[in-house]
Amino acid sequence: MNRTFKYETPSWGAKLICSVYALISGALLIAYVTYEGWSDNSLWVLKYTFVFLGLAFLFVSLKPSNWKGWVYFTADDNGIHFPSSPSSDESASLDVSWENVGNIKREKLYGGVYGISIELKISQLDVETHFRNVANSNKILGFNQMRGEYFVIAYANNAFQKLPDVIQQLIDIKGANISQAN
Repeated sequence: MNRTFKYETPSWGAKLICSVYALISGALLIAYVTYEGWSDNSLWVLKYTFVFLGLAFLFVSLKPSNWKGWVYFTADDNGIHFPSSPSSDESASLDVSWENVGNIKREKLYGGVYGISIELKISQLDVETHFRNVANSNKILGFNQMRGEYFVIAYANNAFQKLPDVIQQLIDIKGANISQAN
């Protein structure tokens, strides 16, 4: 039996996020239009801050690619699979067998936010090809990305899936397949 698990923001979740951004944009643009009526002697720069932020939120909410759901990774009996990013020139996804997956756990990430961390035994070329942005972000934010021979990737809780359930499902799939291999 080949179980498949997706860690994702579903398309309905992406549409919900974009709708909230559109509402925020609307509120900011209304604040810009009605600024003279309620601002008294406020700084003029505040008015233009409203229009700038309103347009930025509107742009993000109307961008078609933001309305689609996105998958961070999938897991099945063969291992964990990381899709290539849409901005990447590399079209192939990264497939990591369960033998090359270390600890999967909930831990405090940068900024005190909890998320899931996964240790992967992958080459430096794979790190540079598939996780270049993650590695750079981790360095800037102070998250230790190397644990022995494992490269650690981390995802903050995505609010659409419960973190303990995600971790347990991954551990269950990994456990079923590591014990079969032995």
